Amino acid sequence: CIPHGGGGPGMGPIGVKAHLAPHLPGHPETGGEEGPVTAAPWGSASILPISWAYILMMGGAGLTQATKVAILNANYVAKRLEGAYDILFKGGKGRVAHECILDTRPFADSVHVTVDDIAKRLIDNGFHAPTMSWPVAGTLMVEPTESETKAELDRFITAMLSIREEIAAIEKGEIDPENNPLKHAPHTVNALIGDWDRPYSREQGCFPPGAFRVDKYWPPVGRVDNVYGDRNLLCTCPPLESYAEAAE
Repeated sequence: CIPHGGGGPGMGPIGVKAHLAPHLPGHPETGGEEGPVTAAPWGSASILPISWAYILMMGGAGLTQATKVAILNANYVAKRLEGAYDILFKGGKGRVAHECILDTRPFADSVHVTVDDIAKRLIDNGFHAPTMSWPVAGTLMVEPTESETKAELDRFITAMLSIREEIAAIEKGEIDPENNPLKHAPHTVNALIGDWDRPYSREQGCFPPGAFRVDKYWPPVGRVDNVYGDRNLLCTCPPLESYAEAAE
């Protein structure tokens, strides 16, 4: 299927109550009192042929099988991580749907390890973090879909279990709560080959369990101060005068 998430672009009908209808986005081509929110009148129409082609190629049987495998994969991940992490929103039989939500909030309360720390540490393992803090703040929503192999699922599980062991080491007082692989993640190649002044080994920092040694992904930068970046905008765009000159 096509990548999704991030809040858009989207395509589909939007239903609202009558008193909100006058406030729906308008467009010069279609009218409406409000201004447009997208370049096209009806959203990102290019999504529709992709979805249509996917459904056509899969057929009813293929879509059913893909859905079954996606649900199976999510429950496999949830079952393997159960006990290391709390799994939210399980059904009456202890199962989840096509995704599982890992609750990391207890670690923030106990040892100040946040969901951001875990997400950054996953980069050292070669994983882009799952959906973070949605639909519950301080959680990771894992949605493996039908396309991941069991080997890749196992590699992700190994990474998450190793992260839990690092959190446990902080809980036991075995490692510094503020100077550890989680707080310094992700680790760059420059950190690996430079002067190493951290209380854990290069091996532990750069090659945690589940990480590839051959063809390993190396992040271009280390930990970024997200809050500072959000509050202090640094624009690298050309000055506004250059746009005015180009328009002339």
